Amino acid sequence: MGDQEADVNNHMYEEHYLASDDGNGIEDFDFPDNDTLYNDEFQTGESSNPNLEEANNDEDENHFVDEDIEVNIDYSEGQPHVTHEDTEFNIDFIEGQPHVTHDYVSPGGTLYWTPIVLDDIKPKVSSKFNSYGEAETMYRKYALESGFDVRLGRVQKMKNGIITNRHLVCNREGNPNTSKLDTLDIQHKKTQRRKDLFRRNCKAKVVLEIIPGTLTYVVSDFVERHNHELFSKGNMHLSRSKRKLDYSQEIFIHNLSKQNIGPVKAHRLYSALQVGPSVRGGLVTDFKNARRNLNCYIGGRDAKFLVDKMNDRKKNVPSFTFEYKVSNNRLNSLFWADETAKYNYNSFGDVISFDATFSMNKYDMVFVPFTGIDNHKKCVTFGAGLLSKEDGVSYEWLLRAFLKAFRKQPQLVLSDQDPALKKAIDKVFPLAHHRLCMWHITKKLPNKILSIEDATTNQKFRKRFHSIIWNSKLEPHEFENVWRQMLEEFKITDNTWMNTMYGLRKSWIPAFFKHIPMSGLMRTTSLSESQNWSFQTTTLTGSYLVMFMMTFESVMERQRHNQILNDFNTATTFPKFITRTPYEPHASNVYTRNIFYQVQKEISRSEDNCFQKNVISSNGVDTIIVIEKRKNITIRQTNDVDVDDKDEEYNYDCLIRDTEYMVTHSTKDGSFKCTCMHFEHLGMSFQQNY
Repeated sequence: MGDQEADVNNHMYEEHYLASDDGNGIEDFDFPDNDTLYNDEFQTGESSNPNLEEANNDEDENHFVDEDIEVNIDYSEGQPHVTHEDTEFNIDFIEGQPHVTHDYVSPGGTLYWTPIVLDDIKPKVSSKFNSYGEAETMYRKYALESGFDVRLGRVQKMKNGIITNRHLVCNREGNPNTSKLDTLDIQHKKTQRRKDLFRRNCKAKVVLEIIPGTLTYVVSDFVERHNHELFSKGNMHLSRSKRKLDYSQEIFIHNLSKQNIGPVKAHRLYSALQVGPSVRGGLVTDFKNARRNLNCYIGGRDAKFLVDKMNDRKKNVPSFTFEYKVSNNRLNSLFWADETAKYNYNSFGDVISFDATFSMNKYDMVFVPFTGIDNHKKCVTFGAGLLSKEDGVSYEWLLRAFLKAFRKQPQLVLSDQDPALKKAIDKVFPLAHHRLCMWHITKKLPNKILSIEDATTNQKFRKRFHSIIWNSKLEPHEFENVWRQMLEEFKITDNTWMNTMYGLRKSWIPAFFKHIPMSGLMRTTSLSESQNWSFQTTTLTGSYLVMFMMTFESVMERQRHNQILNDFNTATTFPKFITRTPYEPHASNVYTRNIFYQVQKEISRSEDNCFQKNVISSNGVDTIIVIEKRKNITIRQTNDVDVDDKDEEYNYDCLIRDTEYMVTHSTKDGSFKCTCMHFEHLGMSFQQNY
């Protein structure tokens, strides 16, 4: 990913969300399932969700409820223009100042608490301040020293937004909301949430008024006593003001969310980095609220956010492709690919895997990555799409968007067994071969042979199954014979799935397409599984589209970083040779390190398994007849008790008889060609060539 694109990506939404967060807290609520492209009439923080409106009325220690009353005031002509800017408050305790209160009972029997603080900290009626911010800072400092939190109460403003009168109240001011209390009505079916009441109708407050024609504010009223206990100094870190997350903490939560790390784990990590949960503000609830606030900001504008963001990138980032389709005012399909993806496709795009098996967001849109294998035998993503429907029309649209972006068809496409997908591939990529992906087939095997109840027999069958399907050295007629023998031996000749897969053998068994270049992709089920695991564990199932896109881009960053590391390792290291042949040094200069180690195995095995029968030279061409000896399959299998249904590579590439291969060597250009076709099929020479 280029620097320019990364810069556009890294600041997608956090600037808007983090700048607009007012800290109001709600523990949880449900969002409406909506992927509609909304108009700009929606305002930040609004929601049509009744659950959200209901939750906003909950009584919770995490709430700051501003009861703003707008009063338009016109001052006489000639009054100076005054402005008000929001002030950020960072206040610390005075060292050595304890939290002490006078406790007393009123004549009516009510218990009150009055804080004891230094006299110069306590608000005084008629005291003046040069600005509203200075006055508010004074009261917040007093509250911290006294052991209570402040909430913004009633306000009066001029037309230009200048505050003329503000009530700063104790955050336990107001009557408790009893609408959430459990009911004894047996007909009441609504689920009730158990919740402690917080507000106590506390009257403690300070009232600030502006002196007309100036920027000066005066304390017009001060109520000192509280009707509840105050925080002790040892517990003040649990107060709302001390728990408020700063920008760096919100960025920390946001970045971890892109790695599919939730707020609970994020809080644990942050606490560990801070050496304890009380070193710096923020409880688990606050971390949850921060994550919720981002979801609240996204709300029903999810699809619009994503489309706007991708269109901006398309406009500003060179070679970025983005296509989307809207049906009935709802986002229906997307496809995107960046410059790095296009470069990788030009280098490694002869064979692609088209996987439409992920449902990765809250709208159940199917995530479809286009995957290939790079020169390190690692998965590389060429592009991706999101589809709301898995039908032929959607698949065809996505493949045409892919072809428009990359401008050339692949030679081979691997996919699952979806008939609609196969029709779309044949229609859009008429020049490409189509094969079924082995990973999707082999992962189904355990559930398809439940009729083999004995565990030992079941394992033996699975080993035999893999020894047949992965053996690329079998000829088609040999495969058909050993398959039939396998079904008869294990008495499953009537197994519907096995018979269906046999009928499709020309679409997935290597023996039937040795002549087709595969780039090793069909054999790499472990890589396909790794790619699937990477997307499934990193992206958020049930997440918003914008969150999904951020986590997808995080996966891409990791994938491309690993590609750079593999390039660096190949360029800066040298492998250890295990034979005395000249082939190893040459191969180490030709292949990347991961591929070389596979070639090295073939060179080593050639000394034991192959020998020359005869050599005929004519017209600058050497024709060598090579005998590869039959190898007992069981020797090449793993000794693990459990069978890995995705274990392939070379464990089962074994001959069922001694086999002759004809290797031709041109003395003019030094080229080799073998009748085994392994180089053409997998991109590397096998042991008989050495």
